[in-house]
Amino acid sequence: MAFNGRFVLNVAAFARKQGADYAALITLSGQEESVLSQPDYMVDRLTYNRVIEAAIAMTDDAYLGLHMGEGLGLAAAGLIGQITQTCATVLQALEYCCTFANLGCSELPMKLVPFGEHYKIRLRENPLWEKESPQAYRHTAEGVLAFTLRECRDLTREEVPAYAIHLPWEAPTDLTEYQRVFGTTVQFGQSEFAIVLHRSQVESPVITADYELLRLLVTHAEERSTRLRKAQGFADIVRQSMIQLIEPAFPSIEQVAKHLNMSLRTLQRRLQEEGVSYKRLQEEVRKGFALGYLRNPELSIGEIAYLLGYRETSAFSRACKRWLGQSPQQWRAEALAA
Repeated sequence: MAFNGRFVLNVAAFARKQGADYAALITLSGQEESVLSQPDYMVDRLTYNRVIEAAIAMTDDAYLGLHMGEGLGLAAAGLIGQITQTCATVLQALEYCCTFANLGCSELPMKLVPFGEHYKIRLRENPLWEKESPQAYRHTAEGVLAFTLRECRDLTREEVPAYAIHLPWEAPTDLTEYQRVFGTTVQFGQSEFAIVLHRSQVESPVITADYELLRLLVTHAEERSTRLRKAQGFADIVRQSMIQLIEPAFPSIEQVAKHLNMSLRTLQRRLQEEGVSYKRLQEEVRKGFALGYLRNPELSIGEIAYLLGYRETSAFSRACKRWLGQSPQQWRAEALAA
């Protein structure tokens, strides 16, 4: 899985404004709108390619990627977008974007490279994707750069002129839209995708900074990111789907089956073949999150209960006694003292 479903919805909605058939684009995704709108639902690269290619054809927009990057809101970035808005500085926001790439788009992860008086925000090249769909690859890369530059401006409410923009392909005949969107001359035929910004711009404060909310969001993102990397067998695929669908309430088995595009009976049968039940997996995932949170002394028991979807702290305490044979406070004290 590579692309956030909400981003695909945003692509379709943006293309609709330019005359594309929204319903047809959603159909190409292979899922209903309600599934794509779930916070961390992901679609694979080939499916994403079909949607982007169709959107380009329907809109006849040679600069669709640039226009999407310019026009999409921070909500399209999901949890990562929420994190960036609560960071202390643009630098911190960009660092978290690099760290949690697998929660949004793992196909073009970013790297922040300081050099002299500047920083480069670089996208890692993906030759296989470029071979599969040069159109989707180019439009997405240009869109990510345009979105990232605009995000830096939104976080500071200041105009952030790029020092330079680097793109690896040959320059098109008309450079007007590149100049307008990026606000600087784009250097084509380079060996990288990159935005170059002055150090003072990257180190600027974020006007919506919120340390306490950032702490909670980052803790949640760390847990999700770690567990998403561990998926292996079918039971692990189900665990991964659970994690993606947590908001923070845990999903039902029906929601997970729909997420995986299979019937409820098929999901139950495949789990049974591996000797596990959905309820057991759900308890394992919840317990795993709980242990990770309890090892973090900055989180209160009430905050942990909230992150795990419990309405009352007492309900979380009862679950801990069932899992661990002791209260969350007792388990935390022993774990931190060890």
